[in-house]
Amino acid sequence: MAHILYEERNTCSQRGTDLEGSVGGTADNDVAELERPFFGLEYPKRQEKEEEEEEEEEEEAEASSRQLQQTRSERTYSAAVMGSAITLTSANEEAGRQLVGEHFARGLFREWPNDAGFDGLTETRGPVDLVVRGRIPAWAAGSLYRTGPGACKVEDTKSGTLNISHWFDGLAHTHRFDIVEDESVAGGIRVQYSSRRQSEVLEKGHQRLWILPLFIERSTALDNVGVTVNADVPGLRSLAQGHKDSGYAILPGNVFIGTDAAVFAEIDPKTMERLGIISHQKLHKQLRGPEAPAHGQRDPETGDYISFNADFGRKGVYRVFLSSAETGKTTILASFTGTPAYIHSFFLTRNFAIICVPSSHLKLGGAKVLWEGSIVEALQPFDNSLECHWYVIDRRLGKGLVGEFASPAGFFFHSTNSFEDDEGNIICELVAYPSTTLIHRLYYDVLLNRDGKGEQFLYDSKRLIETFPGLVRYKLLRSDLVPPGSKVKSPLPSPSKEWEIPAPHVGELPTINPAYACRRHRFVYSLIDRGYSTLYDGIAKTDTQTREVLVWSGPTGHTPGEAIFVPRPSTVDKPSREDDGVLLSVVLDGYNRTSYLICLDARTMEEVGQADCNFAVGFGFHGQHITGV
Repeated sequence: MAHILYEERNTCSQRGTDLEGSVGGTADNDVAELERPFFGLEYPKRQEKEEEEEEEEEEEAEASSRQLQQTRSERTYSAAVMGSAITLTSANEEAGRQLVGEHFARGLFREWPNDAGFDGLTETRGPVDLVVRGRIPAWAAGSLYRTGPGACKVEDTKSGTLNISHWFDGLAHTHRFDIVEDESVAGGIRVQYSSRRQSEVLEKGHQRLWILPLFIERSTALDNVGVTVNADVPGLRSLAQGHKDSGYAILPGNVFIGTDAAVFAEIDPKTMERLGIISHQKLHKQLRGPEAPAHGQRDPETGDYISFNADFGRKGVYRVFLSSAETGKTTILASFTGTPAYIHSFFLTRNFAIICVPSSHLKLGGAKVLWEGSIVEALQPFDNSLECHWYVIDRRLGKGLVGEFASPAGFFFHSTNSFEDDEGNIICELVAYPSTTLIHRLYYDVLLNRDGKGEQFLYDSKRLIETFPGLVRYKLLRSDLVPPGSKVKSPLPSPSKEWEIPAPHVGELPTINPAYACRRHRFVYSLIDRGYSTLYDGIAKTDTQTREVLVWSGPTGHTPGEAIFVPRPSTVDKPSREDDGVLLSVVLDGYNRTSYLICLDARTMEEVGQADCNFAVGFGFHGQHITGV
């Protein structure tokens, strides 16, 4: 099924119902839920036929008008029930937001099973051949690595079963899908799957888990690194323990797993066995802080690796560094003081690195992270008076810190891209939230609706609305930058918000065509949340120029993972368009408790092929499609 956004969904058999019909309960219960106000809106109550006949003529006319508008809206969002393509525009944004709120209020997420993606997951060291359907293009050959949380509990510890409370703390598990050209099989493509747990020491040690995939605390937590996948990182290659040549044609020389801490875990590209841990301080002795973003960046022209290291204290110290692809040497581009905060990603343009310190401040200057062993517990309560601070670092001419900006309080996990416009202004795009409430929505109790905890959270409309993101583009004026050594402007200039596209027309884990990194892009792909699931329920292609959206969605209970863009190879004579490629996403069929790798045409969002697993693959965070080097 393609392009389904807001249509009514029921079970895996996809029986159709009216938007006001019964879903997972009696009609009377659904009426009560439908009448619950959401986002400050009062939905009209349904009445018996005889009561409607007694209404005043004017009230009846108004009700008829409202019903007509609602019917038109429902038709817009349900046009794709039978698989027909639809396009949504900015005119649909408000209606879509209201319907998503209605879906949560009605508890539709109760009929969308996600537990197989969190619990009972197994390791498959493989490789095992998957059943391929359709046609995955030959130019998509390579290895798709995925990593993220696996098991959410540890059995048979000294004190019994140990349940992990938060998704961020799930035991790291890395997966690989090898897409191989093979003319001897139908379709010419063979897909093989392998996986390996990255937290064996924690599991076998039967100890209390100080698990911090986002922040590394104490030596035990060093075993649980699993947020991003990085291949052949400059500066790390010379420190790697593995072979420079994996001996497997489609694999890279070295693979490193990253996290929101100042370490990398090296894994064998073929077996995914842990080979060792490399700290930032091995790159440069000044990189002694414990924190770093999981998403380092690569210069698309030089291959250099750019990131930052954060040291805790009353005033945190941020050190932005570059590891040269040519020499392997690491240099410090700039150091500045700022409030210690949880930062998952940053921005990179051709000439600048931009660090946005959001309002996700850490208690006691970050020391609370070490004491609590949990990023959630270490976060300060969100404070709307605490602004976001932006720091602009020159990365070409050695000028260091050249600008500082301030914007209203907020939070983000992911930047999508950044670039400089024709006037030299800096454009930063990110998936933004009004607060850090989303982190609290990601407890396993909420995601799995244990003991009604999911309902308790998701029925709270005030909290729920703060978990809905928007795709925001900011402009930092070139004229607000300052010469090296000069004092920053006072008061600090503010980046201007160019536009914002709200959920559910955009979602989380955003990706773009990697060929457009550090230059103006048009399309963003993300996982959207339309109120059918406790997690995600569709993949959206958002056009940032027209605000049009195309959405792929599977049957009820099919939860997609991050959509990785693989571009079609281009030539000088025939350059490819920005959306000319395919998306690779690992989807869980929650009813059958199995997963499949789906391949979508990135232009039309139509399925072109898939590879079926007869087991569940855990919901991960991030991945990378890698070809041999």
